[in-house]
Amino acid sequence: MGYKETPSGKVLQYIKDNFVGKLITESRSPAGNWLQFTLENIEKGKATISLEVRYDMTNPYGNIHGGMMALVMDEVIGWSVVSLDTDNHYTSLNLNVDFLYAIKQGDRLRATAEVIREGKKIIHVECRVEHQNGTLLGKASSNLIVTGMKPKDGDSKVAN
Repeated sequence: MGYKETPSGKVLQYIKDNFVGKLITESRSPAGNWLQFTLENIEKGKATISLEVRYDMTNPYGNIHGGMMALVMDEVIGWSVVSLDTDNHYTSLNLNVDFLYAIKQGDRLRATAEVIREGKKIIHVECRVEHQNGTLLGKASSNLIVTGMKPKDGDSKVAN
């Protein structure tokens, strides 16, 4: 079931029914699918994902690469925006990232994004990424702008 079969106002419930607690490999985001994260929780304006840091996500020191950490943040931010169940697509204006601590290959992280302000044109979202032991690894904020593009009947996947 995708947008064609998911009327406005029903996307969040569809995600809850079909994605929560599962490894995400079938979203509209190829980069997100590559991350192989689990959608831990989603509610209106807030999403949490978790994943294990794999070898192909690391820098030469065996820690998560900064670009991979930014991808994790951007992906969970996207899910928090999708949870708003709007009739429009949004795209990032910016992504401001603070890297605070490293996480090594084999360790698990959890990222949570929450919509702080949903304006008519711009949505502001904040994100926090923590190690499985609770250490704050990084944080981000992002502003996303409405694109004016509507979901197409051919869109076969709901998230991101």
